Parts: sequence; C-alpha cells; structure tokens
Amino acid sequence: MDVAKLRIIAGAGAVFFGFAGVTTLTIATVIALIPLIGLLWATVSVASLFLFIACICTLVFLKPGKSTEEELDQFEHATADMLAELPFDTIAALVEKRPIAAASIALAAGYLVVSNPEQASKGLQKLIDQMI
Repeated sequence: MDVAKLRIIAGAGAVFFGFAGVTTLTIATVIALIPLIGLLWATVSVASLFLFIACICTLVFLKPGKSTEEELDQFEHATADMLAELPFDTIAALVEKRPIAAASIALAAGYLVVSNPEQASKGLQKLIDQMI
C-alpha cells in the first residue's frame, strides 16, 4: 500500500478514535457528576464546559493576526515575485499550448490597463493566477 494512502487511513483513524475518546470522557464525567448534582445538571454542566472550551479555541486559534487586506497584499506580492521569476521559455510554452488562453490574457491585460491603470497590476496578477 502506498505511503500516502496509509497516512490518509491513519488520519481518518485518528479523527474517529479522537471523537470516540472525547465522547467517552464526556460520558464518564457526566456519570461522575450524577451523585453530586443529578443527571440533568451534570449533562448541562459538561456540555457548557465543552462549549466554553470550543469558544476559547475559536477566539484564540481563528482570530486573524492581521487584516484581510494585508494578507491579500502579501499574497499578491508573492505571486508577482513568482511570476517575475518565470522564464520566457515557460511563457512561450504557455502560448504554444494554450493560444486562446494567452490571447485572452493579453486582451484582459489591455482592457485592465486602459480601464484602470492604478489597479492594473493587481488585476493582471489575479487573472494570471486563475489562468495558470
């Protein structure tokens, strides 16, 4: 079996057994709290605890460190650097293999430069990213 397939199976197994472990710990915690506060309140308490932990994880791990505009600018600069390093042979091969796509890029580039010269470079980068 291929190593990639084994890794996918191992990842799926990790997810399954992780959920099973969390479920088991949740049930064990509820059972342990039943003599103290009853079944209803034990269930509500454990569920509230897990929801609180989920909210904290959401706030900590998904909170963006910078604005979307900054991230897009960094992505655009990285794309521009990558495209600037493309050899002319690659561009020539793109024109030979996909002449209609290359003509479309040239047409769109001309339109972008004429219609909005200030934003032309960003528009061209996005267009080339989509075409490649």
